[in-house]
Amino acid sequence: MTPPSTAPAFPADEQERALAEGLTRRDPRSVREFLEVTHRPVYLMTARLTQDPDLRHDWTHEVLLSIVDELARGRFVYRWPGCFWSWFQKRSYFLLINHYRSQQNFSDRWTTGEVGEDIIERMGLPRSSDPAGLVENIEARTVIEECLDRLANEDHRKALKLILFHEHSYQDIADSLAISLNTVRSWIRRARTAVRECVADRYDLNEPGRD
Repeated sequence: MTPPSTAPAFPADEQERALAEGLTRRDPRSVREFLEVTHRPVYLMTARLTQDPDLRHDWTHEVLLSIVDELARGRFVYRWPGCFWSWFQKRSYFLLINHYRSQQNFSDRWTTGEVGEDIIERMGLPRSSDPAGLVENIEARTVIEECLDRLANEDHRKALKLILFHEHSYQDIADSLAISLNTVRSWIRRARTAVRECVADRYDLNEPGRD
């Protein structure tokens, strides 16, 4: 896939060189000018990857700050007119793709029946709450890990940990353990059920009379 054009309408001359060199020195004026010129192009690129306005804002912010940091660490050297914006276009594109892939991997781990879904519903959190907030919460994550460690079947425990905490896909787990994809699905489904029940017990979320 060819990166879409994100290079702002900015002269490819000494002004470009001055901007690039100012960014390597973390010159505040250069940083401010760079962010003003590049924010909209990068934000528009995020629109091709997600419809979530919060993700668009976060990814744009993180990509631009990453690029400023890379420049300050000497990751780019100006050599000819236009090379800075060419580098910027490719670098911003691949940083955004990395954010997109990470988000997709995370979403895959929180599909229907995943650990935490019922808890979020029962704890009365706003529907806009990100399930990541539960896992990233120290107390909740500790509870989940303790419940994982209590699983009687070691294979089930290992497979679910790879999904939840190491961002492995089902196929990755099947390949690494030399088992079929259906077996992986079965292990994870059983582990999810056991952990969900354990976590619900810890938070006293089980309804009276519910099996």
